[in-house]
Amino acid sequence: MIATIRGHDMKPGTPCHFLGAEGCTIYDERPHDPCRTFYCAWRLEGNPFPESFRPDRLGVIIVARPWRDRQGYELISAGRDPDENLLNWMREFSTATGSPFLYSIDGYYRAFGVPEFQEDMRARAARGELPSLRDPSAPLRLHPTAG
Repeated sequence: MIATIRGHDMKPGTPCHFLGAEGCTIYDERPHDPCRTFYCAWRLEGNPFPESFRPDRLGVIIVARPWRDRQGYELISAGRDPDENLLNWMREFSTATGSPFLYSIDGYYRAFGVPEFQEDMRARAARGELPSLRDPSAPLRLHPTAG
């Protein structure tokens, strides 16, 4: 998702230009895409994430993405890469629920979840596809030790 809003480029991994201390400064006039169609998983009703995972506190946006018959998640930098505390929490959550997740650090994608999920992400990378619906112009590099 790449958009230009009022002359400012908006893309995953880049904090929104219109984010103010109280939230979106153009909320009533925000565009349909990407703003009105985007839902952070932290804000979804019944989400499993603690209050500390609020994106403005975490520096990472968690996006819900379906994978096969289960809910998966993508961790997208919103000011910083996922740290070990977040990754450990997500690994425990994934192991307990079967919900896989993707994240990127230093330009390398990493996939965590059941072996079928990891193989699916490797196969997508081998075909030159992004492992998710992320910015299609981003370079694709799947880390050799993903998992």
